[in-house]
Amino acid sequence: MTETSGKRRTSAVARLAAPLILIGLGGCDNVEWGGAQLSIVPPPPSAEAPESELAAAERLPDGSVVYYVRRDSAGAEVIPVGAATDDGMAAIQPGDDAEGFGTRFIAAYLREGAELTLFSRGRRAGTMIIDSAYVPTGDLCNRLPRATGHMELSGSAGEATEFLAMARTQAPDGRALPGDPSVDRRMQVLGPILAERALRARGAQLPNWSNATRQIFPFPISASRDLAFTATFLVDDELQVGNDDTGYSLFMVYTPEAQTGYDTAFVAHTDYPSEGKAARRVIDFLDWDRDGTPELLLEVYGTRNRWFEAVGRTDDGWERTLQERCGVPAPAAADTTVTDTVDGSPAPARTQPPRQPPTRPAPRTDTAAQAGIPIPEIEPVVRLIPGRPDSAGRI
Repeated sequence: MTETSGKRRTSAVARLAAPLILIGLGGCDNVEWGGAQLSIVPPPPSAEAPESELAAAERLPDGSVVYYVRRDSAGAEVIPVGAATDDGMAAIQPGDDAEGFGTRFIAAYLREGAELTLFSRGRRAGTMIIDSAYVPTGDLCNRLPRATGHMELSGSAGEATEFLAMARTQAPDGRALPGDPSVDRRMQVLGPILAERALRARGAQLPNWSNATRQIFPFPISASRDLAFTATFLVDDELQVGNDDTGYSLFMVYTPEAQTGYDTAFVAHTDYPSEGKAARRVIDFLDWDRDGTPELLLEVYGTRNRWFEAVGRTDDGWERTLQERCGVPAPAAADTTVTDTVDGSPAPARTQPPRQPPTRPAPRTDTAAQAGIPIPEIEPVVRLIPGRPDSAGRI
């Protein structure tokens, strides 16, 4: 090949490359080249925006995810609850695109083969292996993805059907306990006494305590294994989804006190006619934020849905650290007089068949004094729910 032919070939290559170079340049919309008009088309945007560019409501959680796990004869299901934080728990919000968020969440946390550490009553109870995950449909409070899988349980799990869970690499050690905390006589007697004071402070009608008590749940408050406990009281309602917006619920946390036995640490009083049904029960406890005090995971029942809440101790005392309330129905227009109170009011109209009216129990003879339990002489600390005045008009 001669030098002249080599130069010609190089020149031809340069002429062909020039339009390609211009096409790749940005900053111009149209370029004319040799009588032809070329359009500059920018590359398409990325199919999925980086996590940092997503709206706050659509980002994956920053902290360790806490899950609720339940098992039955059909298998085990995993439901995300929230992300553990220094203050307790942060809500996980999928935003408007639940399907897209769910896909990213599954890829990050619930992919096939992912391992979760299970906890029951604060202790490690085994391992959950994820088999598959999906984004649920239907009328749900929060369309977070769910997963199914199989369990490898330890002997300490016993017959438990509900667990808390965290990723194996992020799970706390768990609280060592000599056995499951049990309800004692002081809890049964002092619980209603302190609950009555909380209701009087709110001007609420007092219930028949034997009919109103639905759950007493003891749990260890500190490393010394002193037991605190919670109590759920319901008037004209049950711990299940359904019924109507008649009656009220009272959920309380009691902490041990040297002189009085127990004192009130947290109160959640929900008047159904004005706020909608919210019947609370404790699922379990776990120190998921590793502050030395266990947090409580609650399941809350409404008329159509159920949702989660969390209660724990912060720098300001015991507070609700997670709340994901479904839509609150409009106040009931019908008669809202409750039925199972000491006044024995007649039953109002209901949206479902009524339960049999409760019978008044015989007068109790095992009072606190007769049971050998000291009655507190001081007024217990009653934490008022923000935005709800007490009987003196305080918020």
